[in-house]
Amino acid sequence: MSDTKWLKLVEAEAEIQGRTKQWVYCSRRRDVEQPIKTPDAVVIVPFVKHPEGTQLLLVREYRMPINQTMIALPAGLVDPGERCESTAERELLEETGYAVTAVLDKSPPTLFPSAGLTDECFQFVFVEAEYRGPAAPEASEEIEVVPVTIEGLRALMAGTPAFCGRTWPLCYQYLQMNKFPI
Repeated sequence: MSDTKWLKLVEAEAEIQGRTKQWVYCSRRRDVEQPIKTPDAVVIVPFVKHPEGTQLLLVREYRMPINQTMIALPAGLVDPGERCESTAERELLEETGYAVTAVLDKSPPTLFPSAGLTDECFQFVFVEAEYRGPAAPEASEEIEVVPVTIEGLRALMAGTPAFCGRTWPLCYQYLQMNKFPI
């Protein structure tokens, strides 16, 4: 229906239990007929060790569709042929100025944040990181780094109106455990 540099609007139909169903959805894929096996993006869960305790690096970023800033985890699109770990390294350094020092864990590669709206999928990459210098976000990005301890996370979650739906559940879980994993 529409095709831009980053997204296309797709109209599709499928036979499900003997009935034809129709959908309109957003896609990042060039070939929407192929099964989805690799992530379009990574969501980075970066931890930094400090004398005061471990910090989780969050970002505050303006998002046009909601016309406001929101708290999120650093994230970025996977380039063709790129490994998710490499994407995490590149995007974390670009968005925050922190470099990955260790990959701690990864989620399955095809998590779908909003399957009723889009076929986009992502993979969480949990990392340990250290500060290397100023961030260098793309010109279209307005990003502020928000490092938080467990205590700071509690206050941030209580007082922030807009939170990314991929970020909030992880933060909630860390609060329930009252600690970060490192």
